[in-house]
Amino acid sequence: MRLAAPGTLLVLIMAQPNLATGMMPYYRHAWALAPLLITVIFAAYLIALTPTLSLLGTPASRADWWWRIAVGSACGVGADCAMALAHSAVVACVARILAGLSVGLVTGSLAGLILERRGERGRTAMASATVIGSALGTFAAAVVAQYLPAPGVAVYAGHAVLLAGAAAAVVSDRAVRPAAAGSRSGAASLVAEPAAAGYLTGISAWVSAGLVVALLPSYGAELLGTGNLVLLALPVVLYLVTAWLAQRALPPNRLPAEPITAQLIIIAGVLIAAAVAWLPSLPLLLCGGAVAGCGQGLAYRAGLRIVSVAAPPEHHARLSSRFAAVAYLCAAVGTIALGAVASLAAMRDAVPAGALTLIVIVAATAAVRRRAASRAANVPLVSSTTA
Repeated sequence: MRLAAPGTLLVLIMAQPNLATGMMPYYRHAWALAPLLITVIFAAYLIALTPTLSLLGTPASRADWWWRIAVGSACGVGADCAMALAHSAVVACVARILAGLSVGLVTGSLAGLILERRGERGRTAMASATVIGSALGTFAAAVVAQYLPAPGVAVYAGHAVLLAGAAAAVVSDRAVRPAAAGSRSGAASLVAEPAAAGYLTGISAWVSAGLVVALLPSYGAELLGTGNLVLLALPVVLYLVTAWLAQRALPPNRLPAEPITAQLIIIAGVLIAAAVAWLPSLPLLLCGGAVAGCGQGLAYRAGLRIVSVAAPPEHHARLSSRFAAVAYLCAAVGTIALGAVASLAAMRDAVPAGALTLIVIVAATAAVRRRAASRAANVPLVSSTTA
């Protein structure tokens, strides 16, 4: 039980901000939300998450884990209560801010706790819990909202009870029983890349996530002419699951120019989803979500490795938090911008605009890498002439 409790809590923490994703078409209809307001609600979570990760997300010691887990879990329960009572976008934004505080406070401490108890296997457990929580939150909320009464209340009330119970189980067990040291053979070497390329790759991954999670369900509802929340949640669920599966199926550095290739896969998926505007088809939308998800998982992994590979292990948590904060902030800005496009033009225009944004980012990544390669190639020449 003590091994399972932190992972269970992480699943529930990551599920909370994704509950609204599965229900967004319902909220759009019930509250008469414009696309811009939908993206503002989504971005409120990222805007709160970013400074929380940067300022409080990396505990200095084990003793600092527990208050973060307790306060962060309380924020998650508060977010559930606010969404259960919400009747407007304003209250929903407050709930999303609480969700951002929850995820930002809790994930770093739970990561430390899971690694302490599981050793190197904990890294796989964390990745699995994050994806399972995100996908399960999206899909379960859609199912409950579609088939049970009082959808705006039942989803959040049930989650609040489970979250409070899991948090109590974790905080009540603070015993130190470290796992046996595991092998670190999986730490494959990485060819030196400029840090800016890593950040741009992470930004591309999360701009696509903002597009898919915030807009794709409403995009599908409008173009496919369906209000079934379960069907509309499927592209997001596929996006999240394939992002995780791609990381597990394809070892790092197997793709040529992995940061560029991963971003091109994302763009291919977004363009497939954009084609739904001309060829309305649920399978086509699902295919777009799945392809973009594969690219997202590979891009986020590649970006994080580029940023952190040269740092000593004790600095990885700080660099990971900084990397995530930059990616989330850019995702929030990009998502609101795409929501503005959908409101001022049409929902069908937002996805091609997202593809164009991602093309600009991959072009910038290629330019940064090319400049760094050129600089590296000139270094020996300079050294030899000055010798």
